Amino acid sequence: MEPLICPQCGGQITSYLPGQVFTTCQYCSTTFRIDTNKERDVSPPPPVYKPIESEASIKPQYIIPVLAGVFAVFGIVILIALASGTRSSRTPPYRTPYTAPSVTPTPSPTPNTNLLEFGATGTGDGLFKDANTITVDKQGRIYVGDDTLRVQQFDANGQFLRVIQVPSETKHYDRARTIDKIAAGDNGRLYVAVGGTILIYEEGSTEPDHTIHAAPSYVQDFALRSDGGLALIENDDKIETLVIVSKANKVLKHISGFHTNAADAALSPRETGLSAIRIAVDGAGNIFSVYAFGDLGGYSISYNTEELMIFRFTPEGKYVNKFVESMYSCGIEVDNQSRIYVSEGSEVDAYTNTGQPAGTIKGDLSGITAFALDKDNNLYVLMKDKVVKKAAIPSN
Repeated sequence: MEPLICPQCGGQITSYLPGQVFTTCQYCSTTFRIDTNKERDVSPPPPVYKPIESEASIKPQYIIPVLAGVFAVFGIVILIALASGTRSSRTPPYRTPYTAPSVTPTPSPTPNTNLLEFGATGTGDGLFKDANTITVDKQGRIYVGDDTLRVQQFDANGQFLRVIQVPSETKHYDRARTIDKIAAGDNGRLYVAVGGTILIYEEGSTEPDHTIHAAPSYVQDFALRSDGGLALIENDDKIETLVIVSKANKVLKHISGFHTNAADAALSPRETGLSAIRIAVDGAGNIFSVYAFGDLGGYSISYNTEELMIFRFTPEGKYVNKFVESMYSCGIEVDNQSRIYVSEGSEVDAYTNTGQPAGTIKGDLSGITAFALDKDNNLYVLMKDKVVKKAAIPSN
């Protein structure tokens, strides 16, 4: 059969029947009469193409897939927008900042400022039982006395050298229970106050060579003088007396009530105050005294704070002035710069002889029972049956 040409799109149509009056174009769905088409001049058909379908021409079977695709694309766009908004709200570079774990620093250990430490509780060589007095000689040798009536000698490094066993009784006293004080002289002598007397040991001796006694009074404290003599305090439970003794052990002067009169003391009980008086002497012979209640242990006493000052006297025992309140010291010492030392709790304070602060030595010094100075003004502290050496306070 002769092909028909669609008058609308020019497409060739062969699917029609003989005698059929109308037919429909299979390309553009245009219906036309067959006889009209045949009368047209048939020329070579133009290129066949399929026109782009409009939305109106989309077939029903394609609507659901198209809508699904549209919604899918729309959903993806929304998700991207949400993700972009979330990222843009965070601080670049969009990573959680790293925080280092908290580390507690280890405290640095407290530096040990002690120049020397030795001793412990016991009765053997190098050990102490209730040690309560200490001194250092010009050679740097250290002496410690305790309640076993021993005086132990150590070298400058704290190495045990020898022991002096002090007699518990002599013709001047009986039943001594403790050593009250020791001091080392420039001549190598060792002075030991015990039983109300002072025993004097020559260099290297283990037996006393001389004895200073003041019976019936009691020698409660003493200090060496630079001329080889000494100053001591006698106590008869009624009044204290300052006694100046020459190098040849000759009594040069008695001054009754030298400290309590200068203090205008009204201490109660009076006997306790008398027992607490301690003295020291500087290189020029000046005498310093103080109520060292810390040397007595526990006590209960009534006092006026003006009585608790450090008092200064001439070498002859005449009152000069008073300065600096001190109550809890276990004693009093003077160095070669005429600085006066007293203990206060867990430290030792130094003052000029006019009362100006000259320095403080601290550092784990709780429980001080006695202290002493060497020729270089280094401090030796006795506490809890142990000896600790501290560096000297610098000179001004």
